[in-house]
Amino acid sequence: MMMVDLFPPPQDRDAGADSARQAPRHDTVPQHGDDMGGPKIWPFPHHRIEAGVQFLSRWSGPIALAGTLLLIGWWLFA
Repeated sequence: MMMVDLFPPPQDRDAGADSARQAPRHDTVPQHGDDMGGPKIWPFPHHRIEAGVQFLSRWSGPIALAGTLLLIGWWLFA
């Protein structure tokens, strides 16, 4: 079985510019806002979708509880 070294050997950052690794450069995050021009992937703003999901999750529990109590009451008294 062959062992794989998961960690690179430590390097002395004070030894010189050749031995020190540079910090990675990442791509910039694209800006998606209402004022941005160009094609949109989703036609609805994210804050409206999030408000709709919050509304549904806020009321789904009480509606399920009321429906369950009504079904139990109908089963018991019918």
